[in-house]
Order: sequence, then C-alpha cells, then structure tokens
Amino acid sequence: MQMHRRDWLRLAASAAMGAVSSPAGFAAEKNSALTITRVKITPIALPDPPLLAASGCHGPYFLRNIVELHTDAGIVGIGETKGGQRRTEALEKAKKLVIGQNAFAYRSFANAVTAIDPAAYAGLELACLDACGKATGRRLCELLGGPVRESVEFAAYLFYRYAADHPTLLADKRIVDQRGKGDRALDDWGEVRSPEAMVKMADRFRKQWGFRVMKLKAGVLPPDVEWETLKAMNDHFKGQLPLRIDPNARWTLATALRIGKKLRNVNLEYYEDPVRGQETMAQVRKTLRLPMSTNMCVTRFSHVPSALKIEPIDVVLGDHHGWGGITAFQELGRICQTVGWKLGQHSNNHAGITMAAMIHVGAVTPHLTLASDTHYPWLIQGADIIEGDNLPIKDGHMQVPKGAGIGVKLDKEKLARAHETYQKCGMRERDDARTMRMLVPDWKRTLY
Repeated sequence: MQMHRRDWLRLAASAAMGAVSSPAGFAAEKNSALTITRVKITPIALPDPPLLAASGCHGPYFLRNIVELHTDAGIVGIGETKGGQRRTEALEKAKKLVIGQNAFAYRSFANAVTAIDPAAYAGLELACLDACGKATGRRLCELLGGPVRESVEFAAYLFYRYAADHPTLLADKRIVDQRGKGDRALDDWGEVRSPEAMVKMADRFRKQWGFRVMKLKAGVLPPDVEWETLKAMNDHFKGQLPLRIDPNARWTLATALRIGKKLRNVNLEYYEDPVRGQETMAQVRKTLRLPMSTNMCVTRFSHVPSALKIEPIDVVLGDHHGWGGITAFQELGRICQTVGWKLGQHSNNHAGITMAAMIHVGAVTPHLTLASDTHYPWLIQGADIIEGDNLPIKDGHMQVPKGAGIGVKLDKEKLARAHETYQKCGMRERDDARTMRMLVPDWKRTLY
C-alpha cells in the first residue's frame, strides 16, 4: 500500500473518534478477574525523516511493536514499545507468561518478563494498565496515585538533517510509500546542516508548538560548528530559553572539555553524554562544574551504585521502556529525589500510544520537573496509529488525555497499514549507519 503526506493527512482528519470503554462494560462481567486471555503483538513501521545523529542518518521508517491485550471481560488494553524483530520475538516469548494472569496483578509477572526484556515488560504493563483503566473508568495516572500535574512540559528536539526529498534518499529501495519530490516530500523542513538553518528550525519549533526548552542533537557536524549552532540559538532567543546539547558520546574527553568551557557562555540547562562511560563523564563534570545528564551511562538500576560513587551526572533521562515500565520509572523518580539527581524523560521515535504514556508518566512522577524529550513532532500528521489527529502540543505542553486508561484508541486501519509497511519495507532493526553510507560511502562513527 502506497501513500504520501497528503493521504496521511486526509485519513487522519477523517478518522472518527470512538468512545472509551466504560465501567458498565466491566460491570456486566463482575465475576471476571480481568484475566488475560490473549495477547497480540503487531510490529509496525512508520515514516521517519532523515534526521542525523552520532549513529548516522535515520532510515525511511522507524520500528515499533504494538500490544493488544485481550481479557475475559471483553476489554482490550493497548501498549507500545521499542521496535525491531528481536524485540518482537522477546514479546512473543514474554506473552506466554502473562496469558491466564490477572491484568490488575501486572507486578506479579514483572520480574519474569523483565528478565526476558525490560522493554517487553514495559509494553505489556502499559497494556495491562490501559485495560485496568478501562475496566474501572479511571485514567492511567489515577490508577497510579493520581496526577501531580495535568499539563506536562516537553522540549524541542532539534536535529541536523537532510531534506526529505534528497534524491539519494528517495532512491532507497526500502521505501514502499509514494513520498517524492516537492509537495510529495515527507515533510517541508528541507536541509538543516548549518547554524543558520538550525536557528530557523528552532524558531519554527518555538512558534508552531511553543517549546520553551531547546535541545540540540549533536555529534554530527564538527564540534566547533555545533558550538556555533548553540551560540546562535542562544543569541537568537536572547539567552532567555534553556538550551541542551547531546553529542551522544561521540566526542573525545579533550573535545568535551574544550567545548564545555564555551558552554558557560550560553543559557545551558545541561550537558548530555558528551563522552562515553561513567568515569569519563565524571572527569568532565569535575573539571567543568557544568550540570551533566545521561541516558547512556545510567540506564538501569544496577548502574546506580557506581554512579553514586563516581558522581558522573546531575540529571537522569529515564525511559520507561528501558527501565522496565511506568512503575519502574516511578521508582527511579524516588531514587533521584533521594540522592539529589534531577529527572527527565528520554525519547526515541515513537507513536501516539507511547506519547500518551509519556504524558501520564510526567503526570504521576512528582520529581520529574524537567521538560521531557519527545520525537513526536517529527511524526507527520496522519501517520500515527491512534484514532484522530496526532496528539496536540501547545505552549510546549501536552495535556493528560481525558479518556479511561491511556486515553487514546487504536485505529485498526492505520495499524494494518503500518504493519503492511513493516512487512514490505524489509527493515527489521534500526541501522542508521546504512542510510548514512548511502550519502557518505566511507562514513564511520569515529570520535571528534
């Protein structure tokens, strides 16, 4: 099935919003324990623009796995987690452990499923919470203690990139939709590979979505150019907006220290993973006295003891997929509060189910006070798998969905289309280096 941007937009605009399941539907089965009877895993591929990172260039699609958890009450909970064939296989293995279990007792199988894959548990836990919310008529955040905020702040996630209609990229044989040149391009951002172009992107993010915090994905261009980009953004916004920079550990220690000294001259909120490893991060932190953040050197609970000893960071960017679910993220929040770390949310490409989940995470985690990352603005309108339009962002904030459970509904037609794309495109794991080598044949992830 082939579609271009206008088709996605039209389909999204015409999708009808369905009513959420009500408590009455569960009351009719009041003897039910909300037992899990079946779990369906659907791998999908959604359109991805050619964003640049230390890993290379994003391919034409990003991959996700969608969970549909059926119960004996007739209620179906939905979840979303990381993509790729290996994760699909982990979910297929994990689902055998949850069938026959009570969806309200999702913690009872947490250890067994997390041992297979934390992200698999995160997807299954989310589907359980969605089913429980629908069964009780409660929002997910209300099931987990109630929201401490109804509006959750997110940051602009700014990427260097190629134009969506770059001829080399359009020749990629993995493309199975009708994207093309001009108004058939996936998006209209064009090429952004200079400080001036990035300032224009940041300005548009500010005007279109109202973001107050700007994060630059670095580790792409020469470090001095990336510093000039950050400085130009700071000058453009007159130093009033907090800035972040994330080289994804592609810099040497010497480069991180040299550029880090310059970062004192801008409104820097934090310096994220300029180098690899807790020990090297600690050297940068001790030398520069800048706030350091990570989603690379503290990514699981077993990393916490050494981080407390070595002191490499001030901020943890947690991801409920990687840490093992929303309840695990809440536990991370309590740890951060106890040891004095700030807390934010990490993001990778995702669809609307994860977006809704991230909003709920922000609503139920008191210590999550930093604006969260999100790739969601890069998902073109109409390409999401939820009913209706993409979830709105206004003034840099997203409101907690009003419906029971997660608060969004799965659009079966869009899901089927995304699964068909997955089957046809041939992509089974993320491989940014492959796409980058189409543009720069001798490209390697060498350190700057």
